[in-house]
Amino acid sequence: MKKRILSILVCMCMLTGMFAGCGKKEDGGQPDDGKDGGKEQIELTILSTLVTENEAPLEQAMADKYMEEHPNVKINLVGQPVNEMAKKIVALNSSDELPDAFFMPTEFMAQAYDMGIIVDHEKVLGQEYIDTLNEKVVEYGKIEGQLMMAPWHVIPVGLVYRSDWLADAKMDTIETMEDFNEAAKAFTKDGAWGFSMVGTQNGSGETRFVQYVRAFGVNEVYQDDSGAWVSDLMGENYKKALQSFVDLAVKDEVVPPGATETGYPEASAYFAEEKTGLMITGSNAIGAIISANPELDGKLKSVPIPSQERHVTSLQTSGYAITTACEHPDVLADYLKFMTDKENAVDFAVQSGRLPVTKEALEDEAFQTDAFQGFIDCMEYALPQPAFPAYTEVLDVMGESYNTMIGKGTSIDEAMKQVESRMNTILSENQ
Repeated sequence: MKKRILSILVCMCMLTGMFAGCGKKEDGGQPDDGKDGGKEQIELTILSTLVTENEAPLEQAMADKYMEEHPNVKINLVGQPVNEMAKKIVALNSSDELPDAFFMPTEFMAQAYDMGIIVDHEKVLGQEYIDTLNEKVVEYGKIEGQLMMAPWHVIPVGLVYRSDWLADAKMDTIETMEDFNEAAKAFTKDGAWGFSMVGTQNGSGETRFVQYVRAFGVNEVYQDDSGAWVSDLMGENYKKALQSFVDLAVKDEVVPPGATETGYPEASAYFAEEKTGLMITGSNAIGAIISANPELDGKLKSVPIPSQERHVTSLQTSGYAITTACEHPDVLADYLKFMTDKENAVDFAVQSGRLPVTKEALEDEAFQTDAFQGFIDCMEYALPQPAFPAYTEVLDVMGESYNTMIGKGTSIDEAMKQVESRMNTILSENQ
């Protein structure tokens, strides 16, 4: 009898324990659904530009590594070229089909802010993590005080050149625009050209051109003391910069033929094939060039954009913007933090040329080289991204001005008239 009572009590205890276990949350509060150790199955869709570029295997490997460590998370990287990202996101937002995250182009930040489709990244990532980031990365990743992405890497824009070619030209360094022109002419010989110009009328060409004209003291769009939006694009400094840029291709002929059809892939290929020796570009070009031609390792040097009136750079804080449509922003934030872990970030940067965003990783000895040092140095000359809603339209105006002059023979006066007409309309519509 006593044994029977004892057996009943044991069974009751077991049943109580079983019922108590139902609905129990483990590992960060995720419900036990009986799958994969009790963790909820989570699928994240990310629109990536890098999976359309040479760095695709690097990013996929990072995603695979995270999924291996977190078997309940599936990361879908969907390719989308960077020059088409803004239009794609606008279209997906209109159809209520936003992804969980997308690669944020610098020039799209103001428009995305205006659309209200981005989460509060500082809140999602947490202050402790934000404090590990380079201060300028955070500063220039903001629009109106809102961090527009979870920073992944930073691409300062500078000038890359062949240090051995410069030595052959009996030059010490490239500090001014006069030095730049002298080097471009000296490098143009024996089937080679001086300057790898990205002359396409798209984001890739236009953002490089912006840095060139900024060196002439031009601010493409900014707010005056009264808060009104104004522009230097109708002034003499822009006219001087525009003519100088066009002359490189048309008058001085230090640029490979077909400049208006030369995009970043073609321009970096020219450099890797040793057909050009100067390129205005982001630090990511270092990885692409050396990967294509390992013989150039040790022959590249970087410096800030040469000065006419000032040195400048665009910091190009790059990363993924978590959208308001994401149902698991905490999980996605954890993945994005994983990507910036020092071991992952340094390895990725060395292979891609896209510099880390954390203070710890930026100090790694891997970046204390001639190839990278100029990009590190030029970060002090960074100018913020204008918080102008129609900034992409401003870039289009600038791109049209050099593109029509180089490709169609439009005169400087005709080009400036078109710039003035379009800019006046854009500014009046966005005050």
